[in-house]
This record gives sequence, C-alpha cells and structure tokens, in this order.
Amino acid sequence: MITNRKSKVFRTIIPLKIHIEAERFRCYQCQGDKAKKVYLNTLAVSTVSLYLNSLGWSTNLEDSDSWNPVLQTMMDVADLQIPSYGKLECRFVLKGKDTVTIPPEVWSERIGYVIVELEESLNYATVIGFVRQVSQIELPLSELESLAEFPTYLSQQKRAEIIQAPTLNKWFSNHQDQNWRHFEELFSSNISVNFRSPQKLADTAKDKLSSAVQRVKLIELEKNNDLSIALVLNILPKTKQEFDISLIIFNSQIHQYLPKGLEMIITDRDSYPVMIAQANETETIEFCFSGNLGENFSIEFALNEEIIVESFII
Repeated sequence: MITNRKSKVFRTIIPLKIHIEAERFRCYQCQGDKAKKVYLNTLAVSTVSLYLNSLGWSTNLEDSDSWNPVLQTMMDVADLQIPSYGKLECRFVLKGKDTVTIPPEVWSERIGYVIVELEESLNYATVIGFVRQVSQIELPLSELESLAEFPTYLSQQKRAEIIQAPTLNKWFSNHQDQNWRHFEELFSSNISVNFRSPQKLADTAKDKLSSAVQRVKLIELEKNNDLSIALVLNILPKTKQEFDISLIIFNSQIHQYLPKGLEMIITDRDSYPVMIAQANETETIEFCFSGNLGENFSIEFALNEEIIVESFII
C-alpha cells in the first residue's frame, strides 16, 4: 500500500471485507449489469476511503448515498461523505481504458471526483488522479490532475454548511424552524389536510388532539420544472416520551396530481428504508408512525435523477 502524501498514485490490495460488503450490496440488485456496477462502485468508494484514512482524513461511508441500497437501485452513485466538507464522487475505470464514465446525475453537489483504476482480477485498486468539476460523460484520463495535488486541494475546500435538523418536540413551545410555517400562512383557510393517526382518531383523547402541532414546508424539485411539493408534518404526543407522527405530501398547486414516479421514503437513524410509497395518478401520499423523544428519521424525495432529503429529531 502506497501512503506517501506526495505520491502520484495510491495502490492497494482490496481487502476481503470490502469484497464482502460489495457482494452484500450486489445481492440487492435484480439486473445483472446494475449488480455489477454497484459492486464495482463499492470497491471504488472503499478504496478512496482507505486512501483518505491513510492520510488522516475522516470519512463516513454509512452516510454516503452509495451505501444506501435504495439509492443504489435508483441511481448510479459512488459518493463518499467527508464530514464537514461534503461529498467526493469515486468513479472506477477498468485497467486498460483511457476514459472514465461519470453520469450526469452526479455532476453537481460534489467537491471533487476521484478516479480509481481496478485491475481485471479485482484484487488491486489504484487511485490515479482527480478532477474538480465534470461536464462530460466520458472523461479522458489524460485530463486528470495529479493525486499529489489532491490533499492540498481537499484542505482548501470550504467546509460544508451543517444544517441543523428540526427538533420536533420544540414545536410545542412555538419554536420556529427556518422554512417551516403554519399551514394557514401558505394555503387558504378553506383548504384542510386531514391526517390519519397510527391509531384511529376515535380512540385518541380530545386533550391530546388539542395539543397536536402541525407545520408545512415547500419542497422545491428544481430539476423538474420548478415543481413544488408541500410537506405537512403533524406531531401528536401519546406520552411524555412517545409521539405519533403523520406526514402528508401534495402538489402545492392544489388538486393537481403529484408527479408520476415520485417516491417518498422514510429512513431510520441508520439510513435504513422502513417505509416507501410511489405516486401514480395520486394527489397525496401519507405516512403514519410512532417514535420516541430524541429519535431521528429522514424523508427522502426521489424523482428521476433528483433526490432531496429532509431530516428530523423527535
């Protein structure tokens, strides 16, 4: 393994544990070509993680989209999360090729693109260089910058802004979270949104209903003709430690269908998908579940090549 900070390449044997992880992700895929690509993407991302770790950089595989089986299925993604800095895209190229494929869906929201050459046996991998930005699907390897310059480049990147996830229990004290509004502030008073409860409302005490809190946020799908989706969240206390959560989305242009194919995914604190629904001539999508004080969850909106994630703490 080459770990010299000024090395022009980083070559390493691919540990067995990485192959085991790649095989685990591959098994989620039904199509052979997709399964192979997920396997190779995993090798590339893991190799870049090893490289950065050898230089003293922290990486977070678990929070990377490339480590989420649902997102692996929907996208061709090979990102690596660098805490407080952002995402690196780690693309593989097979030895002997002179171009590397970088799909348009990863041309934005990346702080750089690191290229990993995989030998035919898949026993060895070599980080051969990087580029700062991408605007073509087939990138000639001759355009890569030297890996010797990469540590300096990465150190100079502006740290990614950390957005604090809303803490829902604070809403009961009328705490205001940026971008979350009272329903009446955004929609006419003659429009109502009726939630189901994880338990039937008829079985819920009136005093609990009176203490429910509701907020709404507009989700802008910028890659889809400036489409705006309204996300309404309702939180209802069951006990001091347990809460009922209801989520509903609808087209902000009232009484219009949600875009066909829009997926709404609820993930737990480990980014594991626990609830999934897809719009198909549908005006609304709703989820209902319960959670304990301090637990966190996320909502992922996916349409075509765009993914938006909203995270919360109960």
